Amino acid sequence: MTSRKFIISLAALPVAAWALFAVWGGSLTRALDARFGSRVIEMAGGKTADSRMFIQMRLREAVLLLTAAALVVLAHLLAVSLMNRRTPPRPAWIFSALSGFFWLNVFLVVAGHTVLFWCLLFTGTGHGRNFTQYQIKRGLMREAHAPKQAVLFGSSQTHAQMDMKLLNDRLGAQLWTTELHFPGNNVYGMLLNLENLPPVKVDYVICYLSENCFFSDSRSESMMYFLEFRDLPEFFRMGGASIHPGRLFGYGLFGNAIPLFRFRDSLLGRILGNRMMDFNQEEWNQSLNTDLTRRAGGVGAGYRIGPDTVFQKKAFGVFAAQCRQRHAVLIVCCGQLNPILGRAMNPSLRPDMLAFLRAQAAQDSNIVLLEEAQMPLQTEKDYDDLTHVNRAAQVRFSEFLAGFLENLMRASQP
Repeated sequence: MTSRKFIISLAALPVAAWALFAVWGGSLTRALDARFGSRVIEMAGGKTADSRMFIQMRLREAVLLLTAAALVVLAHLLAVSLMNRRTPPRPAWIFSALSGFFWLNVFLVVAGHTVLFWCLLFTGTGHGRNFTQYQIKRGLMREAHAPKQAVLFGSSQTHAQMDMKLLNDRLGAQLWTTELHFPGNNVYGMLLNLENLPPVKVDYVICYLSENCFFSDSRSESMMYFLEFRDLPEFFRMGGASIHPGRLFGYGLFGNAIPLFRFRDSLLGRILGNRMMDFNQEEWNQSLNTDLTRRAGGVGAGYRIGPDTVFQKKAFGVFAAQCRQRHAVLIVCCGQLNPILGRAMNPSLRPDMLAFLRAQAAQDSNIVLLEEAQMPLQTEKDYDDLTHVNRAAQVRFSEFLAGFLENLMRASQP
């Protein structure tokens, strides 16, 4: 039997925590900001510019997590107590375990909406828990103070091309930019990301699209992390059944029902550490052929026009329509791959992509299309591999994009 004093303490804990936060929260925020504010900005790496707001919101989220933890434990104890009165002792432990699992997932639903939870799971940049970093950046969008907001969507190419910190250092007072790339993303992945945005006003949606987005396999990991049951009608309307989504599709729905499954990599990354979690990725990296020309031959053969292309083009139409409904200008950077890979692909692919994007921009005034000739030239020397540019090219492209956005905002002013 659970102690009555323990139950009372659990019930009183949230009340005491919120009372202390109301009384001392402001003073504690100021003290922590004076001591650690500069360190917070440094560690944020361009994700926030207001250390005091960041600290205040994390303290508030700490109280929220404490409250959620106390309430789910109370709910679990109450459910087990009621069941023990009606169930023989032998099967009672089964119900207790199921109840604990259910309430753990309820807690994760609440925790997953806080930046503090994801910060506690963060193990450093350059590691495989992309979902953790994505959730931190997504959550911080609610705390931006700039008059306008922009969001960068796409695959790891977007991350390689555009430096979010550089953009915010230059434009942050007018336009705050959040980079929400996800490795392997295609157009449908970006659509899921757009639907997953917090309820904030986004003025510019910027994406970097290359042949990767239209002519490769549609079964990206984005489905596993962002697909929800609410997306199913639209998915099948766009012809999703024709692309054979497979296990990633199932994993996405399972993760939507059971947050513990969706959060597993982030949780294991914190428990097991980077060395253990990054082992498979490092092994795969070492297995790659260092001769880019030879590697391009095998990779290029995998790009083709097929059912995946049709699906991705339909997804782009829905993506553009949702940007328009949000009153957000959609800026499409018609990107490229390493010219070595470009020469290894079917030469009809790029004209097909360009024709499609031009047609979409012609019929939708909300789309601003930046073609290759308008953007900085990128040659083989600008790439570290077949898809990602080096730091010098990233800075050059980011400076170009910052200037373009300045001109676009200036032109939109009354």
